[in-house]
Amino acid sequence: MSDEDPIKILKVRYAKGEINTSQYEEMLSYLLEDVSSIQKTPILETSITDDPELSQNPETDEAVDSITSDTHSTGSGESTDIQTSCEIQEELDYESDEPIGDDPITDEGFHPGLSSDNVPQVNGTVLPKGGSHQVPESQYLTDATLSAGIADENRILEEQINELEIIEETESESTKGDPSSISGVFLSGQDLSNVCYVTAVNLIHAGEYDKALPFLEKSIEIDPHQSQAWLYRGSILHNRKSYDEALICFDKALSLDASQTKAALFKGYCLFNLHRDQDALSAFDLVITQDRRHARAWLFKGYCLQNLKQFKDAVSAFNAATEHNPKEMAGWLHKGICLFELNQHPDALSSFDKVLELDKRNLSAWLFKIRSFIRMNRYQEALQSSSKLIEISPREISAWLSRADILLKLNKIEEALDATKKALVVDKWSADAWNLRGLCFHKLKRYEQALPCYENALKLNPRHAEAMRNRASCFHKLKRHVDALQYYEVAIEDNPNNIEAWFNRGLILHKSKQYEEALNSYEKVINLDRFNVKAYFNKGKIHRVLEQYYEALQAFTQATNVDPQFASAWFHMGLIYSDLVRQKEAIQCYDRTLKLDPRHVGALFNKGIILDDLGAKREAFACFQKATALDPKVATSMKAKGKFAH
Repeated sequence: MSDEDPIKILKVRYAKGEINTSQYEEMLSYLLEDVSSIQKTPILETSITDDPELSQNPETDEAVDSITSDTHSTGSGESTDIQTSCEIQEELDYESDEPIGDDPITDEGFHPGLSSDNVPQVNGTVLPKGGSHQVPESQYLTDATLSAGIADENRILEEQINELEIIEETESESTKGDPSSISGVFLSGQDLSNVCYVTAVNLIHAGEYDKALPFLEKSIEIDPHQSQAWLYRGSILHNRKSYDEALICFDKALSLDASQTKAALFKGYCLFNLHRDQDALSAFDLVITQDRRHARAWLFKGYCLQNLKQFKDAVSAFNAATEHNPKEMAGWLHKGICLFELNQHPDALSSFDKVLELDKRNLSAWLFKIRSFIRMNRYQEALQSSSKLIEISPREISAWLSRADILLKLNKIEEALDATKKALVVDKWSADAWNLRGLCFHKLKRYEQALPCYENALKLNPRHAEAMRNRASCFHKLKRHVDALQYYEVAIEDNPNNIEAWFNRGLILHKSKQYEEALNSYEKVINLDRFNVKAYFNKGKIHRVLEQYYEALQAFTQATNVDPQFASAWFHMGLIYSDLVRQKEAIQCYDRTLKLDPRHVGALFNKGIILDDLGAKREAFACFQKATALDPKVATSMKAKGKFAH
């Protein structure tokens, strides 16, 4: 019946006397409103891949009015950069009063430009949901694969719509055994409902989903007990991304037929797209209960568990998906990603290799494979994989950026700089590339060249967190403290609990000798993280400068309580006891310092001065002799014998 023109059906039945004139005119009038131009169309085959691999395209930013060319690079005027953070902690000079944490860039490596604690999500967002990774290494990944991202929403929708390309069997079931489908007798309302339903099915097969919707609604209005009509209506609303309305339809279909697998599956899709992963799990579990071999249900169950950071259970779900469909690349890929999150890197590599067996050009698998090698400190293998990826996809910017990141880790800065240049040849509008190039110059201490790169990254993406942070560090290195401070003020405004921003704000104010404001920032850090040893240490140094000795001792004591191996804190505690002429306690602190760091010149020198004042000339001479051997400048300081090295 689905292969016939509904108007032709109507005319034949009227001619046979199966419906009266008023019924014929009513149904004909309704059909002619919407389907006068509809011709019988063959069912369209949707070309859809079954694997929702990570394929999200990076966001395309609007064109920038001007990009500052880096004329100081390799001569081509091109520049690039990648997000990395590298906190440089300079060794404290034994005469220095500088605060700890001189450079706000952390040395934990590159973190791609995301709110990194990225919580697993899907439909164009990154995984895991929520915040920054706790992984110390860094490497460039495309937006599609950052922190275990899943396929973009349009791709998933196509896959889900493809699930509905089984409608013919449904239609035949709806009319099977019903004599009215051939020549039986119809009630007028039921007749109109069936004609509308058949018309809708024909339109759906032709891909005319929007035109099908009013026919389904009319059919449901007449007969609200048609589970298949509810299923179709829900699928069209799902396709429109009207997920809440679609859910109502699928729930209705399930209430009419609890064994309706497709309704349960699409209900799961809707909940998944609404980021209601826990609820979606129940729907997919219902499908799996009815069909243990349903690979798609297992796959999306894995996605949900991955979003919820239940990586171990997600691995089991992806295992089931690949067991029932060994060519399910998305299952292999996301199994590898979850194993990566569980730090099971050898097993993760096996999964990524399986993906590459199925598709040697799979960008996501290559990038995560490289990242796994980096996690395992197998940098040469990571570099070889990077070379292979570039051979396969020389026009893929992420291939060049991942290579630059590895070269940075191997401290091959000039080679990394060249890789970023090639990345910009591929795409000069990449904020990540500009940021990475800036980092290369940063590591070479060519701050004046790094700064324009960070500026370009921010022109392309004003919210590029790593470029903002690295730019602030550049200002800091160039002693443009006011400019650096502005970034941290904005960062704190965006997130009042940003520990790093509060600490670096305090650091800049500390160096600018705005001690009270600096103390307030360090106090905020301690309130947010009571184990932040650097905040205690820098706070103690300010109190000492302000001659607030009790508060200084308290701060250094808290620092050593948090980290008993913190030699500099013991040394500065000794300086305070020296200031207070509490010689015994001072010597104890210097001895503790020397136990942790036998080459600490400041502790040797100051201990020698105290011993000399106490008349222990031989012991004092031994201290001075060791200090002079380590630093010849001590000999000059010997002339100021009674003065401590502050």
